[in-house]
Amino acid sequence: MMEEYKWFLRDEVVDAGLCTFCGACAAICPNGRIEFRADGPALKEECPRNGQGACMDVCQRVVTFASKIGPNIFGFKAKPPSLLGQYETMVAARATDPKIQEAGQDGGAVTALLSYCMDQGLVDGIIATGDVGKPSSRVVRSKEELIETAGSKYSAVPVLSALKDAEDITNAAVVGLPCQVYGIRKTQFFPGMMAHGYEVGDNGERIKVPNVAYVIGLFCTENFNYDKLAGFMQEKGVDISTVRKAAIHLDSLIVTTDRGEHGFDLNDLWNAGCVQDGCVICRDAVSKLADVSAGYMGSGNGWTTLIGRTAKGALLIKAAEEAGYIETKPDIDLHRIEEFAGLKMQRFNWELARRLDEGKKVKFYWASDYPGVVGEVKGTFYVKIKTNAGIIDAKQIAKAAELAEKYGDGTLEVTARQCVEIQGVSGANVDKLMTEIYASGLATIGMGYVSACVGMDYCKEGLVETKKLASELTMAFAQKLTPHKMKVGIAGCANDCVRSRRHDIGIRGQVRPEIDTEKCNGCGRCAELCRVDAISIVLGKATIDRDKCVTCGWCIRGCPNEAAVEVERGYAMMIGANDARRPADGILLKSFCTKEEIPKLIDAVSNTFLKYRTKPGRERLGNVMRQVGEGRFIKEVLDQV
Repeated sequence: MMEEYKWFLRDEVVDAGLCTFCGACAAICPNGRIEFRADGPALKEECPRNGQGACMDVCQRVVTFASKIGPNIFGFKAKPPSLLGQYETMVAARATDPKIQEAGQDGGAVTALLSYCMDQGLVDGIIATGDVGKPSSRVVRSKEELIETAGSKYSAVPVLSALKDAEDITNAAVVGLPCQVYGIRKTQFFPGMMAHGYEVGDNGERIKVPNVAYVIGLFCTENFNYDKLAGFMQEKGVDISTVRKAAIHLDSLIVTTDRGEHGFDLNDLWNAGCVQDGCVICRDAVSKLADVSAGYMGSGNGWTTLIGRTAKGALLIKAAEEAGYIETKPDIDLHRIEEFAGLKMQRFNWELARRLDEGKKVKFYWASDYPGVVGEVKGTFYVKIKTNAGIIDAKQIAKAAELAEKYGDGTLEVTARQCVEIQGVSGANVDKLMTEIYASGLATIGMGYVSACVGMDYCKEGLVETKKLASELTMAFAQKLTPHKMKVGIAGCANDCVRSRRHDIGIRGQVRPEIDTEKCNGCGRCAELCRVDAISIVLGKATIDRDKCVTCGWCIRGCPNEAAVEVERGYAMMIGANDARRPADGILLKSFCTKEEIPKLIDAVSNTFLKYRTKPGRERLGNVMRQVGEGRFIKEVLDQV
C-alpha cells in the first residue's frame, strides 16, 4: 500500500470529490512531488509546505478567480458570468482536408485549426490528450503526431501535467475540457503565480512553463474514470483497448472498434459510477474561458460548433477559413447549445443540493466567478454593491436591505470605497443573490470602484462637478473591466477629501487665476486667503507664484475688487499612485482636462498598462510606470488622445 502524505489538496479537493484531474497541480510543482493515481493526484513524498504552495494556488476547485482572470483574457470586454459565456463569433465548421475530417471529431475543425497554427508558426507544440484506449497527456510536436491524437477521449486525463515536459516549446496551444481550461488560465494569470515567477524548487530554480498562445476548449457534459469505464465496457463485450474513436451524441457514448460501432446509454454509465465525481459538480459545459470553444452541439452531424471568444480566437477562425483549412456556415442552433449548457447547470444544482443535504464537504469554488464576491473568514461571502460614487437612491438601498435579509445575515456595511456590502452570504445562495442583483439594476463590477466627493453641486469649495462624472465613468466602464486594482478618485477641489492623489487614477478640480492689475489695489486680501502662500504683494499689486499655486480658486472667491479672475477651469489627472503597502502620490498626466477628455485618457492609460505589464495579477499601475519610465509611459498615453 502506498504511503499517504499529508496534502491540502488531497484533504480539501480530492477526498471531497471535487478533483477534475486537470493536472495543473502536477505541472506547476517545481519538485515533481505530485503523481496521478487512479483515484486522483497524490504526493509521492513529503512536502515541507504541506502542499500549500503553487499547487494550491493553481487549483481551480479551491477557487476559480474567474472574475479576476477574465480581464486578463478578454481585456476591457470582460463581462459577468452567463450560461454560454461571452464570445465574438459562432459558426459551424469542418476541416477541408479529408484525412483530418476522418481522424478528427465532428468534421475535424479543431484539428484543422491546430494544423493551421503549426503551419503558420503560431505554435511549436500542443498540449493535448493522446491515445484513445488509455488516454494520457502528451506534447504534440509535429503534424503527424497531431493527426495521431485527433478526436475526443472520454476518460479523465491530467492533460496539463504535460506542461512540465514542454520546456523546449516556446509557444504552445492547449486543448482541453472546461476544467482544464480553468486550470491553464489560473496557471497563466492567478495573482501570485506570474507575480512571483512561480514557486522556487529545492534546486533553487523555478518551474518553466511555455507561453500559452491559444487555449482551445471543448464542450463537455461529463468525463469517465478509465478503470470503471473499461470494466463497464468489458461487461458489454467491448475491450476498451480496441477503441479507435469515441463520441458522445445525444444520450449515448458511441465507440468505434475494428468490429464496428457500439453504443452505451449515458444513464447506464452514470448508474454504474463511471462518471468522475468532480464532473458531477461542474458548471461549465462550453469552456467559457477559452480562446476558441468547440463541440458538436448545435451544428449537426459532421460539423463542429466553433465559438470565437477572445479577439485572437475569432481571428484564428477567420484566418484558418481564409487559408482554406476549414469551411464554415452560419447555421447554428443556439437554442440547443443553451439547452445543453442549461442541463449541466441543472445537474450541478441537483448535486450541490444533494451534497449539502448529506452534510458533505463543499467548497464553493465558483463564487469568485462573480465580480465583487469575496470570501469571509467564517466560510461565507460578502458581496460588494457599487454606488454612484457614494450616492444610492432609496429604492436601491431598500433592495440591498431586502437582499441582505433574504440571502445574507441581515447586515449591510458602507465601505471606505463608497460601496455597500451584503454580509454573511452562504455559498449556496451566491447564484440566487447575484441573479437578483443583476435583475434589479444593481452592479458589482466596473472600474475599480470610482470614489468622489460631493463636488460643486453640494460643497461651496467645489470647483467642478464630481458625482455625475463618477456615475458616467462607472457606466462607461461597467462592461470594460480595467486592470486589477485600478482605483479612481475624483475630488472637487484642492482640499482633496477623497485623497485622489493616492488613487491609481486621481482626478481633481482646478481653476487657474490671474490678476487684473488695473482692478487690483494691493489690499492683500487674496494673500491672506491663500493657504499655500502663493500670493504676495509686489509694488502694490498681487503677484501669483505659479510653482506654489494649487489652483484652488480661493483668491478668486475672496477678492473684494474682482481683480483675481478665472481664466481656465477643468480637471487635473494624476496617475500611478498607491495608498497600500508602499504609499506614493500620483504623477501629473495632464492639467485642465475637459470632462469629455477623461474617459479617453483612462482608456489610453489602461491600454498602455496592458501593453507593458509583465506580471498579470496584482501588478499596479505605478509599478509598471516605473519599470517603463514615467516620462515614456505618459508620452505614450498622451499620444493616443
